[in-house]
This record gives sequence, structure tokens and C-alpha cells, in this order.
Amino acid sequence: MTVFSMQNQEVSVSITEHASEITSFKDRSTGFEYMWQGDPAFWSGRNPTLFPMVGSTWNKEIVIHDHVYTMGNHGFARHSDFTCTEHSDSRIVMTLKDNEETLKQYPFHFTMHIAYELAGRKLRISYTIANDNDESMPFNFGLHPAFSCPIDPSKQFSDYHLEYSAPETFKSGVLEMNNEKIIPLDRELLQKTIIEENPASKEVSLTDGSHSVTVGIEGYRWLAFWTKPEAPFICIEPWHSHGDTEKTEVPFEKREGTIVLNAHEIYTTAYSIEIR
Repeated sequence: MTVFSMQNQEVSVSITEHASEITSFKDRSTGFEYMWQGDPAFWSGRNPTLFPMVGSTWNKEIVIHDHVYTMGNHGFARHSDFTCTEHSDSRIVMTLKDNEETLKQYPFHFTMHIAYELAGRKLRISYTIANDNDESMPFNFGLHPAFSCPIDPSKQFSDYHLEYSAPETFKSGVLEMNNEKIIPLDRELLQKTIIEENPASKEVSLTDGSHSVTVGIEGYRWLAFWTKPEAPFICIEPWHSHGDTEKTEVPFEKREGTIVLNAHEIYTTAYSIEIR
């Protein structure tokens, strides 16, 4: 597993070619590690890219061109080996192309580039997905970054909360908010996954009032928060698509949130992570 790093006077960042995951985002002055370290006792993931599926279909199958394909939860990018195609102290680019294994699950040729750009304490992550086919290409897309909680090892999980940049009003399956900005960390609710559609905020932070990680979510239709039982992490997940919550029998391209990219066109999206 090859890891590439970049740093400035304030922070350091490391990214692995396997799954193109951020393995470290550290404050150099305090030594605090903001990214979840993937302890398999809780959850071995770190911050997977969800492509070409977010979550799963109700029966773990997708139908494309009247053919049934089987794909694991959140797609295959999270298990794929990327190639580092650019590396400097402020920019890393990872690239994934279709291969024999991906074609067994998803019958399309594609090229994905993930660019990580570091400026001060902010990391901007940009995605370009090229449709390398002579036909349209349907796909789902989302992000799943997990952050250390507590950030400060001397603190407790319960010392932290989630804070939006604007008041939110919504009712999900597990939580209702009425013109509020703060979500206390309730493990029972988070284990069920809190999902909001069309958030008003451009950012959301995990914070104890002293140290925080802020995720830029502008342009994403869905936002999810999740953790595992007793785990010292919180996931803040901006999604363009979502998995099935009930039995849904439609072709893949007709599923809610599925993006359909025309032949030989390029799709772009981005988000950011900033630490304090």
C-alpha cells in the first residue's frame, strides 16, 4: 500500500493509492489526528469514495441493459487500487480506470481522477469522472469521510457536537430539527444514520468549541451522519445519490439520485475538509 504525503507549516496530509483514502490529516503544532484511523475493531473504512453506487439496492443487484449485476455496498471504488499520477507538497492526484474486475460489476469504461489540493488548513478534494463509452453512463456518487471523535485525546465523544453553518429544518427517519444549527452526538440516532435532503448549509462542523473539522457540503442533495457502536469517530457524508430504503424495482438509470453522463462527457464535483 503506497502512501503519498504533502504538508505545509500548519498541517500534514497522507493519501494511499489503495481506495485513494486520506490516511492522515494532522495538525503539526498539536499533533492531533483528525482522520479516523480505520481500527477494524470498529470500522476498517476511513473515507471511501462511493462509486458507482451509494449504499446498496434493496436486493444488492443493479439492472443495466436488462442484465443483472451484483455490487457490494457503496460500490467498488472503495476497494480499488488507484494510481498516483501527480504529487507535490500541495497537490496529489489519484487515478482509477475501469478494469477486468470493475467490468464484472459495472459494464462501462470510465476514468476517475481525484485531486487533493492543500492550502493552509484546508484540503479541497475534486473529482472528475469521464465517460469513455459511446453511450450514456449512469452512476451514483457520494463521499464517506470519517473523523476522529474526540479530536483532542483528552476529551470525550460526548464533549463534541455537529454544527451547521445555517439553521436547518427537516424531519428524517430518526431526527427532527426546526430552525436549528446543532445536533448533539446521540449514539443511538447516529448508529441508525441521520439523513437530510437539501441542506441549507454550505458547511457542517464536528466541534467541541476549541477544535473542529469542517466539511464543505455545498451542492450535495443529501447529507448523512453515522457512527458505529462505541466507536471514536463520526462520519459526515455528502451524497449526490442514495441507497434503497425500500423495495425498488427500476433499472439503475431510473433510480433516484442516479447521474446519467452522456457519451464522452466529463462530470465534476468537489468538497472540502478544514481543520482548526
